[in-house]
Amino acid sequence: MPTFAVSIRKPLALAFAAAAAAAIAFSVACSGDDSDDLLSMTYMGGFVPQANLPFVAVYVAEEQGFFAEEGLEVDIQHAGFTGSHKSLILAGEIDITTLPASEMLQVRANSGAPYVAVMLFGQRGDFGYAVLNSSGIESPADFAGRNVGFKGIVQSEFHAMLAAHGLTTNDMTMRDVGFNPVVLVEQQVDVYPVFLSNEPDTLTRNLNQEITVFEAADYGVPTLGVVYLVTEEFLEDETNREKLERFLRATIRAFEFAVEDPAAAIESTEAFLAEDPPPDLVHERFILDTEIENALSDLTRANGVGWFTQQQFRALTDVLLEYGALENDIDIEQAIDRSFLESIHR
Repeated sequence: MPTFAVSIRKPLALAFAAAAAAAIAFSVACSGDDSDDLLSMTYMGGFVPQANLPFVAVYVAEEQGFFAEEGLEVDIQHAGFTGSHKSLILAGEIDITTLPASEMLQVRANSGAPYVAVMLFGQRGDFGYAVLNSSGIESPADFAGRNVGFKGIVQSEFHAMLAAHGLTTNDMTMRDVGFNPVVLVEQQVDVYPVFLSNEPDTLTRNLNQEITVFEAADYGVPTLGVVYLVTEEFLEDETNREKLERFLRATIRAFEFAVEDPAAAIESTEAFLAEDPPPDLVHERFILDTEIENALSDLTRANGVGWFTQQQFRALTDVLLEYGALENDIDIEQAIDRSFLESIHR
């Protein structure tokens, strides 16, 4: 099974993004005469401002005038560290937000929240598992007998990756490590869970560590990244559906813009980043490059950026069910709506 060294990941992301950009047909036209009536929409990013691709698509659409060309005025907000976006969208106080696909499915299944995914960014998941190259760990099979970190919960995708190597978490010592990668440097754990577009850069560039990151997707485990989501109630209103289509047209256009010119996309992003302390733009570029790489695939090249299938969500749901993340199965057809992407890319 493949592994990869993070030290070569960034140039690979750049090369992949450039090649993919050449293959993507510009599928979005400005709406022109059918956007005469200005509509308003509230978007809330599910974290602090940063250059992850679902956020950048909004920043670029705003800064490059794509929303304005669609006759759409977007109030751009961020949930910060609160997680408030998950409840605010249910209360109708915001219109659209972001969430990892696995979390979206879990909340829908376990609480009945009527979330509906309308666009997918990560064609593979956002999580990886970092080890120091000096640790002697060459594959997840070597996690046995080691101290393995987790952040709050052990991901179902991690359980599935272990199962692919004949292991369970009982074969190792699991430690809740929080969000400080220094614990790996200090060897408090041998395996540290990372967000692929974040901590690998911190570990290699800021902490001067040589690391390898393992991803469940490399071992046949279905994984997905972040989605844009709305609610079933939101979709029942025709005006909402019109403004959502305008929003997605503009952000798909911005997505393609970011693939074609990530440096310009970072310039648009700067307007939304905190000024104190000054943003680390090298790190922001790492975030964007990594997420572009993971958002492009044969599927998106064939159908358009943001594309997803029912089979992708079904496969991920089955993993979540198998390892106890979902209390109940869900009707995938009710949890996703690809009609907007079909209309836009057509």
